[in-house]
Amino acid sequence: MKICKRITIGAINGVRKGFKDVKSRRKVARILGIAREANLKVSETMKDSYCFVGEFKGINEAGEVYVSATCYLPEPAQGLLRAAVEGEKGNPVEFGFDFFVKPSPDAVLGYEFETEALMEHRPSNALAELEARVAAPALTHETKREDQAHEVRPAAKKGK
Repeated sequence: MKICKRITIGAINGVRKGFKDVKSRRKVARILGIAREANLKVSETMKDSYCFVGEFKGINEAGEVYVSATCYLPEPAQGLLRAAVEGEKGNPVEFGFDFFVKPSPDAVLGYEFETEALMEHRPSNALAELEARVAAPALTHETKREDQAHEVRPAAKKGK
Protein backbone atom coordinates (compact mmCIF):
# COMPACT_ATOMS: atom_id res chain seq x y z
CA MET A 1 0.00 0.00 0.00
CA LYS A 2 1.34 3.39 -1.00
CA ILE A 3 0.47 6.71 0.62
CA CYS A 4 -0.07 9.55 -1.82
CA LYS A 5 -0.86 13.26 -1.58
CA ARG A 6 -4.26 12.84 -3.25
CA ILE A 7 -6.26 10.11 -4.90
CA THR A 8 -7.04 10.87 -8.55
CA ILE A 9 -7.37 8.46 -11.44
CA GLY A 10 -4.29 9.98 -13.06
CA ALA A 11 -2.18 10.06 -9.89
CA ILE A 12 -2.70 6.41 -8.96
CA ASN A 13 -2.01 5.32 -12.55
CA GLY A 14 1.06 7.53 -13.01
CA VAL A 15 -0.65 9.36 -15.88
CA ARG A 16 0.02 13.08 -16.30
CA LYS A 17 -1.38 13.97 -19.71
CA GLY A 18 -4.01 11.32 -20.19
CA PHE A 19 -4.10 7.62 -20.97
CA LYS A 20 -2.35 6.54 -24.17
CA ASP A 21 -3.64 4.13 -26.81
CA VAL A 22 -7.19 3.75 -25.56
CA LYS A 23 -8.50 1.32 -28.18
CA SER A 24 -11.20 -0.42 -26.12
CA ARG A 25 -13.06 0.03 -22.85
CA ARG A 26 -10.93 -0.91 -19.85
CA LYS A 27 -11.05 -0.45 -16.10
CA VAL A 28 -8.45 2.02 -14.86
CA ALA A 29 -9.39 2.55 -11.22
CA ARG A 30 -11.51 1.60 -8.25
CA ILE A 31 -11.87 4.40 -5.71
CA LEU A 32 -13.70 4.00 -2.43
CA GLY A 33 -13.77 5.72 0.87
CA ILE A 34 -15.44 7.78 3.52
CA ALA A 35 -15.89 11.45 2.57
CA ARG A 36 -16.32 13.97 5.37
CA GLU A 37 -16.03 17.26 3.42
CA ALA A 38 -16.42 18.52 -0.14
CA ASN A 39 -14.36 21.68 -0.73
CA LEU A 40 -14.59 23.68 -3.97
CA LYS A 41 -11.21 24.26 -5.60
CA VAL A 42 -11.24 27.09 -8.13
CA SER A 43 -8.73 26.75 -10.98
CA GLU A 44 -7.63 29.35 -13.52
CA THR A 45 -6.29 26.75 -15.96
CA MET A 46 -8.69 23.81 -15.54
CA LYS A 47 -12.32 23.27 -14.59
CA ASP A 48 -13.23 23.95 -10.97
CA SER A 49 -13.46 20.75 -8.97
CA TYR A 50 -14.22 19.45 -5.51
CA CYS A 51 -11.58 18.13 -3.16
CA PHE A 52 -13.06 15.49 -0.89
CA VAL A 53 -11.52 15.12 2.56
CA GLY A 54 -11.73 11.89 4.54
CA GLU A 55 -10.28 8.39 4.16
CA PHE A 56 -9.78 7.06 0.62
CA LYS A 57 -8.36 4.06 -1.15
CA GLY A 58 -7.57 3.87 -4.85
CA ILE A 59 -6.62 0.77 -6.82
CA ASN A 60 -5.11 1.30 -10.25
CA GLU A 61 -5.34 -0.90 -13.35
CA ALA A 62 -2.18 -2.78 -12.30
CA GLY A 63 -3.74 -3.62 -8.91
CA GLU A 64 -1.53 -1.28 -6.88
CA VAL A 65 -3.23 0.16 -3.78
CA TYR A 66 -2.97 3.81 -2.73
CA VAL A 67 -4.40 5.62 0.29
CA SER A 68 -4.84 9.31 1.00
CA ALA A 69 -6.82 11.80 3.06
CA THR A 70 -7.88 13.73 -0.08
CA CYS A 71 -9.57 12.65 -3.28
CA TYR A 72 -10.68 14.18 -6.60
CA LEU A 73 -13.21 12.41 -8.82
CA PRO A 74 -14.37 13.01 -12.40
CA GLU A 75 -18.01 13.69 -13.22
CA PRO A 76 -20.57 12.24 -12.67
CA ALA A 77 -19.01 10.67 -9.55
CA GLN A 78 -17.93 14.09 -8.26
CA GLY A 79 -21.44 15.53 -8.45
CA LEU A 80 -23.09 12.50 -6.87
CA LEU A 81 -20.67 12.41 -3.96
CA ARG A 82 -20.73 16.19 -3.45
CA ALA A 83 -24.53 16.15 -3.21
CA ALA A 84 -24.42 13.26 -0.72
CA VAL A 85 -21.78 14.94 1.48
CA GLU A 86 -23.56 18.30 1.46
CA GLY A 87 -26.88 16.58 2.19
CA GLU A 88 -25.46 14.88 5.26
CA LYS A 89 -24.39 18.23 6.79
CA GLY A 90 -21.14 17.06 8.36
CA ASN A 91 -21.83 13.34 8.68
CA PRO A 92 -19.36 11.16 6.73
CA VAL A 93 -20.54 9.42 3.55
CA GLU A 94 -19.33 6.01 2.34
CA PHE A 95 -18.92 5.51 -1.41
CA GLY A 96 -17.31 3.32 -4.05
CA PHE A 97 -16.83 3.69 -7.82
CA ASP A 98 -15.17 1.79 -10.65
CA PHE A 99 -13.80 3.96 -13.46
CA PHE A 100 -13.27 2.94 -17.07
CA VAL A 101 -11.82 4.66 -20.12
CA LYS A 102 -13.33 4.07 -23.54
CA PRO A 103 -12.44 5.49 -26.96
CA SER A 104 -14.26 8.65 -27.95
CA PRO A 105 -13.14 10.36 -31.16
CA ASP A 106 -14.96 13.57 -30.16
CA ALA A 107 -13.11 13.90 -26.83
CA VAL A 108 -9.99 16.10 -26.64
CA LEU A 109 -7.83 13.23 -25.34
CA GLY A 110 -9.48 10.61 -27.56
CA TYR A 111 -11.31 8.87 -24.71
CA GLU A 112 -13.89 9.46 -22.04
CA PHE A 113 -14.51 8.09 -18.57
CA GLU A 114 -17.36 5.79 -17.63
CA THR A 115 -18.33 5.43 -13.99
CA GLU A 116 -20.04 2.55 -12.20
CA ALA A 117 -21.24 2.94 -8.63
CA LEU A 118 -20.29 0.00 -6.42
CA MET A 119 -22.80 0.81 -3.70
CA GLU A 120 -25.49 3.25 -2.73
CA HIS A 121 -23.81 6.30 -1.22
CA ARG A 122 -24.88 6.43 2.40
CA PRO A 123 -23.97 8.07 5.66
CA SER A 124 -21.07 6.38 7.40
CA ASN A 125 -21.86 4.65 10.65
CA ALA A 126 -18.20 4.53 11.72
CA LEU A 127 -18.79 5.96 15.20
CA ALA A 128 -21.64 3.55 15.96
CA GLU A 129 -19.51 0.64 14.71
CA LEU A 130 -16.65 1.75 16.97
CA GLU A 131 -19.00 1.94 19.95
CA ALA A 132 -20.24 -1.58 19.20
CA ARG A 133 -16.66 -2.90 19.35
CA VAL A 134 -15.93 -1.26 22.71
CA ALA A 135 -16.30 -3.88 25.46
CA ALA A 136 -17.57 -1.64 28.29
CA PRO A 137 -21.13 -0.35 28.15
CA ALA A 138 -21.59 3.38 27.83
CA LEU A 139 -22.18 5.28 31.05
CA THR A 140 -25.79 6.37 30.94
CA HIS A 141 -28.01 7.93 33.55
CA GLU A 142 -29.51 4.48 34.24
CA THR A 143 -26.19 2.65 34.65
CA LYS A 144 -24.84 5.43 36.84
CA ARG A 145 -27.76 5.12 39.26
CA GLU A 146 -27.42 1.34 39.28
CA ASP A 147 -23.67 1.59 40.01
CA GLN A 148 -24.27 4.05 42.83
CA ALA A 149 -26.89 1.77 44.39
CA HIS A 150 -24.28 -0.99 44.75
CA GLU A 151 -21.47 1.29 45.83
CA VAL A 152 -19.67 0.17 48.97
CA ARG A 153 -18.85 3.01 51.30
CA PRO A 154 -16.53 2.77 54.28
CA ALA A 155 -18.19 2.92 57.69
CA ALA A 156 -18.00 6.22 59.50
CA LYS A 157 -15.22 6.39 62.09
CA LYS A 158 -16.33 6.57 65.69
CA GLY A 159 -14.82 9.29 67.83
CA LYS A 160 -12.45 8.45 70.75
